[in-house]
Amino acid sequence: MLTLNDSDKLEWWVKFRNPKDILEKHPTFLVGEVYMIINSLLCLCHALRNGGRYKWLWLTCILQGLTTEMVSYFLPDIDNFWHAQGMVMFAGQRLPLYIMVLYSFFYYTAVVGVSHLRLPWWAEPFAVGISVVLIDLPYDIMGIKLLWWTWHDTDPNIYDRHYWVPWTSYYFHSTFSSGMTFVFYGVHKLLAKNEDKLQSAGFFKEALACVLAGILGMPLGVIQFLPVYHPLHDSNNVHTEVCVFLQMSVYVMITWAGDRQAAAKRHELQGKEKEKKKKFSFNEIMLALLIHYCVYIFLVFTAKPENQVADGLHETIGPCQETTPVYTAFGHVLEKHKYLCVEKYDEAVFDFHCVKNLPKPGESWYTICGTKFPNHLEYIVIVCGACMFGMAYYWQLLVCSGSQPSGSSSKSSGSGSKSLGSGSKSSGSSPKPSGSGQKSPGPKGKKKDIKQQ
Repeated sequence: MLTLNDSDKLEWWVKFRNPKDILEKHPTFLVGEVYMIINSLLCLCHALRNGGRYKWLWLTCILQGLTTEMVSYFLPDIDNFWHAQGMVMFAGQRLPLYIMVLYSFFYYTAVVGVSHLRLPWWAEPFAVGISVVLIDLPYDIMGIKLLWWTWHDTDPNIYDRHYWVPWTSYYFHSTFSSGMTFVFYGVHKLLAKNEDKLQSAGFFKEALACVLAGILGMPLGVIQFLPVYHPLHDSNNVHTEVCVFLQMSVYVMITWAGDRQAAAKRHELQGKEKEKKKKFSFNEIMLALLIHYCVYIFLVFTAKPENQVADGLHETIGPCQETTPVYTAFGHVLEKHKYLCVEKYDEAVFDFHCVKNLPKPGESWYTICGTKFPNHLEYIVIVCGACMFGMAYYWQLLVCSGSQPSGSSSKSSGSGSKSLGSGSKSSGSSPKPSGSGQKSPGPKGKKKDIKQQ
């Protein structure tokens, strides 16, 4: 029989919340949880159906997400976000189940989509980074507005915002996913030179590649902050938006160069597919993407942010003037407020209008309330625009590019796998997130959010 102490330990590892409570107080968050779990399972079905390294890729994405989240919770300099309380919570109620599986949707989908381009090894990771950001964009914008998580109010890592999303969130997703992809393919190339990149080289080799990619993706992502972000931002106070556009420009140019080189190979493969009378097939990846983008189009039109109530862990309340140091990669020592000042804070996505009393100093578990769209039409335009662009982009990857690489060994049949809902064979088609980087606090007062105040 469990003692009270044993029960507390068990609840640290895993704790459950009644979905009815979430539906009553935070209904949009329940929508986000459910659809993300469904999409992760769709990706798992795609992986199992295609065989080879696809299932290892799905597991690698899960491990990458766990590594990123857990390291962030235990390193004070990047412990700057708090997830809303979901149906299943892990690690002291810091990690929702849906965040664990989010990476297996975001990253898996991007890697599989980009694989259709048949890019050279030096370009593929960067194309994956771009592709992940296009999935993440509507999620980040709507998620913070609907209180699916909150950010530290004054942390220099995440001070510059885009619709209250730290610019470093986009930088983080692109660099971490590209780092994971580089290791996932690189280790396999070293250990299995005679197999294609998504054909299995055996359990032990693939397990090693999975573990290394899941763990090393984060440090390789952090390294990519060094040439652009830290020297420009930390040393010269350049706005993070500029750093992100510079970094993404490099990614685009590398991808473009690789795509031009791969065009001839795709043309040759497409010629062979025409001879086999290949037909279009709708698969699990396409369904997951359709669900993903439709969810945010639906939410931006129908959700009422001001009615969202988020009970749970947030930035600890405390004295307004107490600060703590933040150490940067280049040796700078910045600072942030140690506590949230309820009398003077700069987070326009929440307030305390739905509670009778303000949280007390020392409290980190309290209730926050959502706020109205400052300009609903603008949110509709930016979210719908991001979703439409994302759908068009992935249509080009999954349908208009080359075939999906086979997971079957060349000794077996390599023509592909069964399409979803069809017995005919064809080539199947295929992050609180947390910012990583450093930011010098701006002038006192409003954050340097160039879009919304």
